[in-house]
Amino acid sequence: MKKSIDGRQKALGYFETYQAAFEYLVTINHCTPTHRVTFSAIYQAWSRRHFPDISTSSRAAYDISYRHLESLHAMSFDAIAYPDLQAAVDAVPAGYCTRKKCRVLLSQLYKYAIKNDIVAHDLSPFVELPKHVAVYKKKPFSSRQIGKLWRSLDVPGVADALILIYTGMRIGEYIALRPADINVRQRYINIKHSKTEAGVRKIPISRRILDMLAEKKTSGTICPCPTYDSFRRLWDKTMTAVSMHHTPHECRHTLATLLDKADANETTIRMILGHARPGITKGVYTHKTLADLKKAIDRV
Repeated sequence: MKKSIDGRQKALGYFETYQAAFEYLVTINHCTPTHRVTFSAIYQAWSRRHFPDISTSSRAAYDISYRHLESLHAMSFDAIAYPDLQAAVDAVPAGYCTRKKCRVLLSQLYKYAIKNDIVAHDLSPFVELPKHVAVYKKKPFSSRQIGKLWRSLDVPGVADALILIYTGMRIGEYIALRPADINVRQRYINIKHSKTEAGVRKIPISRRILDMLAEKKTSGTICPCPTYDSFRRLWDKTMTAVSMHHTPHECRHTLATLLDKADANETTIRMILGHARPGITKGVYTHKTLADLKKAIDRV
């Protein structure tokens, strides 16, 4: 395959089929196609452009959604009709949330295809999803359960559960945490990696867990598990050992509940948990702001 560069024909590579060569051409210069471009080619071109700007976990989630839509892979993107999209999403062997992620991916691909004159209209909004039914209603840890955790610090994983309860960190944030991210003297955790922009923040450290985090910082290891799956296995063993039934995410619900009971305002709760904060500049934490957050967390 050749391409005209600066008025001269230059070879870009050699491929076994025309389709393979054309898909490669789409991925490197997002050209306006004049021949058949498959769903897979669009995904590869879009991901090359989009993936460098998102987290590893987000890339993995898009790849999973792409694999779920296997029935569309070989189809010409501009020939895909609404029934094809609906059938592909209906065939996803999961419930509402997984199918919703597939529809989000379809929306992203249609935006890319429209910008590159591959199609004229976005069909993804027409894809219908099943009614969302909560499989498991999230509930916070009770005061009695938190007390039991404090009395069970000899059980592996209990200290990690308490850290999550008093910081509101997401599991991915906790796994990514490094000793240098913990400022013991000024009592805050510097979250540098999060699933959202608002998640990049400074979390005040409650005096209740300050020694616990200081000890972990000294040891050189914060989270005992390198991946979500390994942490979830540890978590399940911990919950069984203390006779409780909670998910890691319920630690965030617990902190939100505790802060609300301590009369923390909504902005403070959002800043600590890393939710979007209307009217507040992202990443700007003055000394006064941190002082206010520490006062709020110490009332919990």
